[in-house]
Amino acid sequence: MGLKDLLIETPVWVIGRFYRPRFDPHRETPREILVLRPNDFGELLTTTPLFEALRKRFPATRLVAGVGSWGVPILENNPFIDEIVEIDAPWNNKLVEDRSHRNVLRFLRQSPQIAALRARGGFDIGIDVLGSYMGALLMMRAGVRYRIGVRGYRGGWSGCQAHIDFSARQCGRAALAQGELLGATALPDVRPQLFLSAEERARAARIWRAGAVPGRGAVRLIAGVGAGVPTKAWDARLAGAALAQIAQAVEKAGDACDIVIVGNAADRTRAAEAIAAAGPGVPVRSLAGEVPMRVVFALTEAAHVVLTNSSMLMHVAAAFHRPTVAVLGGSVTRPERHDAIWGYAPPYRSVSPEQYVPGQHAQNWPSVERVVQAVLEQVDMKRTCVGAAA
Repeated sequence: MGLKDLLIETPVWVIGRFYRPRFDPHRETPREILVLRPNDFGELLTTTPLFEALRKRFPATRLVAGVGSWGVPILENNPFIDEIVEIDAPWNNKLVEDRSHRNVLRFLRQSPQIAALRARGGFDIGIDVLGSYMGALLMMRAGVRYRIGVRGYRGGWSGCQAHIDFSARQCGRAALAQGELLGATALPDVRPQLFLSAEERARAARIWRAGAVPGRGAVRLIAGVGAGVPTKAWDARLAGAALAQIAQAVEKAGDACDIVIVGNAADRTRAAEAIAAAGPGVPVRSLAGEVPMRVVFALTEAAHVVLTNSSMLMHVAAAFHRPTVAVLGGSVTRPERHDAIWGYAPPYRSVSPEQYVPGQHAQNWPSVERVVQAVLEQVDMKRTCVGAAA
């Protein structure tokens, strides 16, 4: 532990001495469990299998998810969650602009959201999935009687009664390991879990039908051109060139191609750049910022192939077992480590540069040809699966 970490962890340890454990999960059944995950979209998605593991371990316990208001749509319709509470915490996310230490302390002391948690009279168990000194302090403020965290990442473990050790393992598996500390043994797959409504699926079906070519089968491709971290986003013009080549190859093989670009309102400009680069006649349209997040989920479920950066869409595709090509480059300089933590088993695959130029993030991307080849291989794999099923 470095000096900076020690300076932060020491007061957490001291404060933790005043919040001794008042619950034993190995001898009692918890009334409520608070799962804390007020982080970015992808991080929340990777946590979703934990709720199923906890529900199977504690069928009668009330499971409460504490997430940022931006993440609520991800957990809608989840049958394993009893309640969602909004915690717009100013740490470890890109949705709250002011993430200064001063604002963290202000939030912990003065936020009405924290006051509402305190008014509940405490939780028997709290899990800080990320593992941080801020999360540990939040759980203490919320009156959590038995706290679980992570040692070796952002601190806070000394203020907890149990913790896992941070390591470069798949992030969903790490969340399940925290459930194992409570005796969870019936563990689901580490893929994210999303639960759609019939109306969401119907709306997505209408969107796909709008781009269909009468009398012809179509390869439906979802493309994401944005990323939460700008340096993880492939050049939109190169993405557009790749989409044009993919569409041409699919058409040459005898199928129509229907390409939909998704994202938020901030991705509209990048989507327009990709469409312009693809050129006229390429069947690509943008819905970036035009449809709700959960409709994007439903569109992804009905897609045949997904092309994405390292972003939320990568995790959404994994939830539905969609053949996926993740383009890795830019500030992602260790693709093997990226996939070890954030990647999934097939049909997920990633494409990264063959060589890296140190310090030149803009140059460190795979070629258009390699990305196109990877996508077409995923298309062929999908065709093979469909043919076998038929």
